[in-house]
Amino acid sequence: MGLKEKYHAMTRDLMWEPKDFDMKKVYPLIEKEGIILKDPSRWEDPFRMAYNQYVKIQSEKDGIYHAVRNAFEANDGHAKVVDSRWYEGVKVFATAVQPAEYAAHRLMAYVGRNIPIEAIRFATFNQAIDELRHAQIEIKHYAHMSKQIDGLHSFSKTSQNLWFNTVPKSFFDDAMTAGPFEALIAISFSFEYVFTNILFLPFASSAGAVGDENFAAVGKTVQSDESRHMALGMSALKMLLEEDERNVPLIQGWIDKWYWRAYRMFSVIATLVDYYPRIRPISWKRAFETYVEEQVFNGLFKDLRKYGIRLPKFAEDSIKEKEHYSHSVMRILDQYKHANFFRGFQLQPDDYEWLSNEYPLFNQYYAPYFRKNDDNIFAHQSPGIPAICSVCQVPAEFPDPDNPTKLWTQYSEYNNRTYLTCSPGCKHIFEQEPMKYMQIWYPAEAYLNGEFGEDPVAGLFQYSGLLPDEAGEHYSSNEHARWLEHRRELGLDKKYF
Repeated sequence: MGLKEKYHAMTRDLMWEPKDFDMKKVYPLIEKEGIILKDPSRWEDPFRMAYNQYVKIQSEKDGIYHAVRNAFEANDGHAKVVDSRWYEGVKVFATAVQPAEYAAHRLMAYVGRNIPIEAIRFATFNQAIDELRHAQIEIKHYAHMSKQIDGLHSFSKTSQNLWFNTVPKSFFDDAMTAGPFEALIAISFSFEYVFTNILFLPFASSAGAVGDENFAAVGKTVQSDESRHMALGMSALKMLLEEDERNVPLIQGWIDKWYWRAYRMFSVIATLVDYYPRIRPISWKRAFETYVEEQVFNGLFKDLRKYGIRLPKFAEDSIKEKEHYSHSVMRILDQYKHANFFRGFQLQPDDYEWLSNEYPLFNQYYAPYFRKNDDNIFAHQSPGIPAICSVCQVPAEFPDPDNPTKLWTQYSEYNNRTYLTCSPGCKHIFEQEPMKYMQIWYPAEAYLNGEFGEDPVAGLFQYSGLLPDEAGEHYSSNEHARWLEHRRELGLDKKYF
C-alpha cells in the first residue's frame, strides 16, 4: 500500500457498529447539544500519523528532555537561578497548570468516548496521552524542586485541595459536565488554539533567561505537542461549521463562553510573566498582542467570517484589560498572601523601572500600592478571605479597565439569592447557566462554615497538605538561607539579592 492507503488502514475502519443496541443508547450525548452531523466520516484526522509513528516521535522528545533534566539535577542547576523568587512563581505554576494537564487528559478521553467519529477518536486518544505525559513530566520536575524548595512536599493534596487550585479545577469540571462537542470547543479550540502559546512560550522563555534550564525544557517539550492540539481544535471547529449552518449559533455561543473562561483561567500567567522573573524576555501585554490579538483575532477570526462567526463576545474587554491584568492579579495574590503557599516578595528598583516602561498606567494606578510599605512584603494583607467570582472562582477584585479606580464586580439575582461575578464576561456566563454555577464550593467558605472540624485551622492545613510556616511567610525560611549559602559556595553572582 501507498502511504495514504496505509495511513487509512491503520487509523480507519476501527469503529464498532453495534448491531443489537440502539446507537442513541451507546452514544447518549451525541444529539443532546443540538449539533447537526450529516457526513462526519469525511472529516480527516489533523494529526496525520499512525500510532507507531506517534510513539517514536514522543520517545525521542522524552529522551531529549530527560537528558536536560538529568544534567540540571546533577549540576545543582537550581542554585544557579538568578533569584529565589522565581521558584515561588514555579510553585504557582505547579499548582495551577499540572492538575489542569491531568484533567485535560480525562477530558479528551471523555470527548473520544462520546463522539462516534473515527478521526476525532484517534486525535483525542493521542492528545489524552500527550496530556498525561505533560502531567508526569511536570510532576518529575516538582519532585526534584521539593528537595530544595518547600511547599511541594504534599503535592497531591496541595494541587487538588488548595483554594488557589479551584480556578483551573472549575474550568475543567465545567467542560467535563458539558456535552462532548462543547467540551471539544472548550479544550481544543479555546484552551489549546487560542491560549496555549501564551501559556507556555513566555514563561518558558523567562525560565531560560533566569537560568532554570529544567523548566525551560519542560516548556519546550510540552509546547512541541501543542501544535497538534491546535490542529485538532481548528479542524474540529471547521468540521462542525461546515456540517450544517444550524450549528453556527451554537458554536458562536460556545466560543463566547469558553474564550472568556480560558482567558480568566490564565489570569495568573500574566502575573508570572510580568512579576516573578528578574529577567523578562517579554511582557504579558506584548505576548497577548502577539499570540491572541495578531494570530487569533486578526488572523483566525478573519478566516471564520465566511462561516458567520464573529469575535468572542468579550474580546474587546480582554484587549482593554491587558494594561491592568498582571498588576491587578498580583495585587490579589499579595492581599491574600496569608492564604497562599507561595511567598510574597518586595519589588526592587529595576522591577519598578521595567513595569513602568512596559505599562504606561503602572505608576498611576499600581506603583503606589506596591510602594505603600516598602519595609514589608509589598503592602499589606487584607484580613479574612476574598469574595470570589461564582464562575471563574478568581477573587472578584479586577478593576474596570475604563475606570481603573472602580471594581468591575457584577451581581446577578437567581432564586432569591445574589451571586457575585468578577466581570461582565463572567456575569454573562452565569446568567446563561445559573443552575450550574450556583453549585460552587469554595474551601475558604467551608473553613468559615466549620466544615473542617472543631479546629478549623488545623483542619484546613491538613486538607491542603501545607505546614503553617509555608503559608505566605517572608523569605526568612531556613530553606532560603540554605539556598543562598549554596550559591555562595558555588561562587555565583549575588547582584539580585
